[in-house]
Order: sequence, then C-alpha cells, then structure tokens
Amino acid sequence: MPEETPSMPKKLVRDATARLFAALNRADELGGEVRDYLQERVLVDPRYVAARRRVARLFGRAYVSKDEVVAHAAAAEDARAAAAPVAGAAPARPAGFGDPAIKAQIYGRKSCPWSGRAITVLEKHKVDFDFVDLDEPEHEDLLPALITETSQHTVPFVYLRGHFVGGFNALAEIERLGQLEFALMTAAEREALPAHQRSVVITPRPNTDDVAPAEHIADDGDA
Repeated sequence: MPEETPSMPKKLVRDATARLFAALNRADELGGEVRDYLQERVLVDPRYVAARRRVARLFGRAYVSKDEVVAHAAAAEDARAAAAPVAGAAPARPAGFGDPAIKAQIYGRKSCPWSGRAITVLEKHKVDFDFVDLDEPEHEDLLPALITETSQHTVPFVYLRGHFVGGFNALAEIERLGQLEFALMTAAEREALPAHQRSVVITPRPNTDDVAPAEHIADDGDA
C-alpha cells in the first residue's frame, strides 16, 4: 500500500490503493482462469486419460474420464426422455381388462338385470367399483375382446383386483363362501396374511352359455 506523506493528499492515496487492489484481484482471476483452462485440457487429453487408466489398473481400479462421464449422463437423459409419456398422448391400454389397482370392475349393460345384481352385491359390501356399459357406442368394440380374454359369452364380466372371476353367479358364490374380502385384497395384503388364509384359491368360473335362461332374462345376461 502506498505510504501516505504530508505532501500527498489522502484522496490520491485512496485511489492508488484501490487501483492496486483491483490489479491484484484481476491477476488472481486471470490465474484461476488459466489454471481451470489447463486442468480442463489435461482432463480430456487422450495421453493423460490413458496414463490414468494404466495407473488405475495397477491398483485394481477403474478410471472414468470426464468425457465418459458426460457421455453416460447424456445417454441416461436420452433414455429418460424416451421413456417419458408424450404430452397430450392417450395412455396405452393395458394388455388385459383387469386392473389390480381397482378393487372391482364390471363390464356389463345397464339394461341387463344380471349386471345390476352384480352391482348390488358390491354396493351391499360398500366396495368401490368401476362399471363400463357395453351398450355405450364407445365401448361396443370391447365385447369381442372380453369374450376372447375370458372365454365367457354373456355379461357381466366381473374382475376383482384385476383377476377375472366370471359373471354374477361367480361373484355371488365368492360372496356366499365368505371369500369376497380376500378377493378384494392387493397382492401385498394377501402376503401379510397367515399361511392358512393365503391358501385360499379363487378360480374363475366363466359362464359359457350363449344366452341366459329364458325364465330369467330375454336378452343376453349371466345366469
């Protein structure tokens, strides 16, 4: 710092001191930039990378260069972007009609008494369920696929926790045997049960008749 003398005004001393500190700070910045530049060049220099690999192998280790780190990060980001759903695109329909996230699903017709009876069973036990009316124009094309998947020819098609069980008769039998609560459990909830309770097996009972008995319903339905 310049030494103040009686003949040197204080303002001149302050200005000189400020310029000195500014010069020192700039020199430090330049030194840091030069150091960073040299380090950057060294880290990506093929000869340096090859030498680091040889040293790492001597100690039984692996050396990953900066370029490789950047490349791996870019590849991971590309993979995440490719897996992300496209905004505005309709979600793909699952391979089957049963959804394990939903307690109960009924594919039926509002005009069908057997569909109504299946709904009544679930409502009696306060079970949340989804109902798809196959009479609606947007759902008409589901019937052939449901028949193919279940080998059942009449409505309703009842799914409990994603598993097809049959029609109304199958649902009523599950209720009669006291198995409805078990059938509505998630896989994790079933695993938490004692072994003797986990042994319960609910077998699908599709109705393979072409039509329901005439004394019950005139159009197609589940006996």
